[in-house]
Amino acid sequence: MREPGGWAPQGTPPPDAPTAMNNATGKRLLALIRGGDYAHPGEEAANELLFAGVRPGPRRRILDAGCGGAGTAAWVQGRSLGAVTGIEVDAATARLARERHPDVTIVEGDLQHAAAALDGPFDLFYSMTAIYAVPDQRAMFCELGELAGPGAEIRLLEYADPEGRFAEATGGSPTWGWWHPLVPRDLLDVLSVAGWTSVSVRDLHAEFVHWYRDLCDRIAARRRVIELEFGHDWYEFVAGEYEGILGLVRSRALGGVLVHAVAGER
Repeated sequence: MREPGGWAPQGTPPPDAPTAMNNATGKRLLALIRGGDYAHPGEEAANELLFAGVRPGPRRRILDAGCGGAGTAAWVQGRSLGAVTGIEVDAATARLARERHPDVTIVEGDLQHAAAALDGPFDLFYSMTAIYAVPDQRAMFCELGELAGPGAEIRLLEYADPEGRFAEATGGSPTWGWWHPLVPRDLLDVLSVAGWTSVSVRDLHAEFVHWYRDLCDRIAARRRVIELEFGHDWYEFVAGEYEGILGLVRSRALGGVLVHAVAGER
């Protein structure tokens, strides 16, 4: 039986598979593997990439769209880049984020209805591999646009379907069927309709291969501690999950993109 707050007893299969890595237990396991409250590839190297050129601005209002355990939000605030509000759809993960990072404002809510859950305007929006899990991304980008202040930026480090082969490569598997990686060729239209302009997209294939190869090596190296804290079944699950992602990335059925856009006039 699953315990309250997202924990699973040792020795039991991961709960809520195939979305187990998106619940609080999955986030705790990823934090153990990655060495911080990060669920995105590249951890702090990815943070540096996403926030390149952003100067300190304590009064800047920032929204972390899909904040997970709030490790990145804490990293952003720790560098005085702004005051971060994180929005997280999973209640147990939102509680985990509040427990671990009490200086970050965490709101429980759905990105597809973000404007109803949050008080804008925000000056900067970002997301680290969270938007792929949003079913209606067009609605989500419109919601964020409603919360944008004049000249606001949006920065994304996200999963992508670079060649339109993701669905075919994953064969309708329930492990991947709920994924919605961004389609780079559609991004200009999707963001423009939602009021975002000056869209730029950078391919991160090489970075994702490197980051996931490194992550798989770390999972193998930490097998003993993972099994001691989470159980053998969780180890088998997480090892298989990320080997699968690495294979998809290597074959270019899955990739990564760095996206930047600016809020247009309203």
